[in-house]
Formats: sequence, structure tokens, C-alpha cells
Amino acid sequence: VEANAGVIGFIIIGVGVVGIILGFFRLLMLTLVSVKVRSQLKSDRASNNNPLGRVLMVAESNPNADTETLELKLGEAILKETPSLESLLTLIKMIATIAPLGGLLGTVTGMIQVFQQITVYGAGDPTIMAGGISQALMTTVLGIVVAIPTIFMHTVVKSRSDNIIHILEEQATGMIAQKAERAAGGS
Repeated sequence: VEANAGVIGFIIIGVGVVGIILGFFRLLMLTLVSVKVRSQLKSDRASNNNPLGRVLMVAESNPNADTETLELKLGEAILKETPSLESLLTLIKMIATIAPLGGLLGTVTGMIQVFQQITVYGAGDPTIMAGGISQALMTTVLGIVVAIPTIFMHTVVKSRSDNIIHILEEQATGMIAQKAERAAGGS
């Protein structure tokens, strides 16, 4: 790779490997959280080992709160859980965005080298130009090759995160609706 893509090619590959590793790590963590949340959905007792359990504990610790207060407290609990569920998503997306830009940088630097070689040696030897053009195109390819799976990984991880957050919001809304129905029935 170094002969064809230079230092920029190695940087692109390194960044891509980091992005994919981070994506798999987050996917694994969110899968474990998802299993715990789905287990919590089937349980009668709130558990502190998952985001839904912690949201349910907020409702349980405020049994006398009015509907509006409960809604605010549950919203706050969900907001506290969201950053850990969305952790590293921005970094993975940034890597997917930067990789093609790194490829473009390699393309530009490769073409600059070609023009410098033409200035020094003239345009008579096409092999001189071919090496620089090859480097330029290789970094572009590497940037795209890194971006495609990283974008896919970001999409999968974001979807998993969004699904968990949706469950939290759905359950909180259900608790608020029950509280409102009880309050309306008791009046």
C-alpha cells in the first residue's frame, strides 16, 4: 500500500480500522443493553442495570407526583440515558466523512508530485507520471473503501441506539398516560 498510496494511504487505513473497531464495539455494547432492556420489559421490578430500569425507577420514586411533574422527571431521566446510548456515534460518522477527504488529499498531493516530476524531468517519460497518478488514485480508492463500511456501521449502530431510546420514550409516555387516566378517573 505504501508504494501505491504513500503515507496518506496508511493514515486512511488506520483511521478506517479505528472506525470499524469503534463501530463493532458500540454495536456489541448496544446489543447487550438491548437484551437487558427487553428483559426489563418482561419484568415487574425495575433494575438499575439498564436504561429502562433506571427510567422506571424515577417513576417509582415519584408516586405522588402530578402528571406534568412525572412527565418532566421521566424526560430528564431519558435525557440522562441518551448520551451513553449515542456514545461514539459522532466519532464513527466523522471517520466516515474524513476518509474520502483524506483520499482527496492524497489525490491532490499525488498530482502535485506528478507536476513537479514533469517540471524536473519533462513529459517525455510516461512511467514517471504513472507512479504519481497511481498514488493519487489509490488514496481516492482507499478513502471510499473506508467510508462505505464505516457509513454502514454508523447506520446500524445509530439504528440500534435509536431503537433503545424509542423504547424508553414509549414506556415513559405509557406511564404518563396511565397517571393522567388515574388522575382523570379520580376527579
